[in-house]
Amino acid sequence: CFKISVIKLIIKIFIFKLMQQCFICNKSNFQFYCNVNHKKYIQCTDCNLIFVDVIESWDVLQHSYNGGFFKSLRRKLMLPFRSFNNHKNFDTLTHRADTIINFIQEENYNSPEKINFLDIGCNKGFLLASAIKKSWNIYGIEVVDELLVAFRKHYKKFSSQAITGKINDFRLQFDNTYFDIITAIDVIEHLEDPAKEMQAIYNMLSPGGIFVIQTPDISCQQAIDEKEKWGALKPLEHLHLFSPKNLKTFAKKIGYKDVNYFPCFEEADGNFVAILKK
Repeated sequence: CFKISVIKLIIKIFIFKLMQQCFICNKSNFQFYCNVNHKKYIQCTDCNLIFVDVIESWDVLQHSYNGGFFKSLRRKLMLPFRSFNNHKNFDTLTHRADTIINFIQEENYNSPEKINFLDIGCNKGFLLASAIKKSWNIYGIEVVDELLVAFRKHYKKFSSQAITGKINDFRLQFDNTYFDIITAIDVIEHLEDPAKEMQAIYNMLSPGGIFVIQTPDISCQQAIDEKEKWGALKPLEHLHLFSPKNLKTFAKKIGYKDVNYFPCFEEADGNFVAILKK
């Protein structure tokens, strides 16, 4: 039985190699990386991208994001009593958001006087709130609608600009080159189709605009030491995992002219921060 399973895996990977190219290096050289929760991660042997071999349907992925029926129901029942300022760890989350926005402002020397800002995967809206204090024109996109309810109630002026959906659906609402700054903090590892979605993000940036990313680093020592026990390997959420090297290759392929790296905002899972400039 074990031999049959191994043979099936080998055949599956062989077929996968024949059918698919890596969206970063355009090669078809893949190998089995590890199993996590009965799901397989595959690795490109040329650029080292790590990814889930079979991505589940959106219904399954969304179930993972919203915590399932009961957790989602509990959130919804509590919504009438929820306010933005009484979020758990409000002070800590506000300080984190302020630190990130201040960092972006310091690094974005050529920004216009009125900044159009988009936070992808904006969660409860703390980055948006921090950007509002800078008088930026903010937009946020989040796949779990109830996370944004308290933000919309508190910032009524911007309630229609905190949107539930996916990147490509959101992009259809805007002309290209609209945003001066886009952030995706702990987000790009969640993308189902990075080639298409990262191109959409690039298209939404104004010339000279910046895209700020934080994401787990597959080349960090923690990832190497822990392998399948590495905390960033979550096959229903983290679908594609990058290193600074292959992210730069990917960014240049999309069209970004500069890619610079900075210390991460949080140490968890060996994160790295990158600023991609259009």
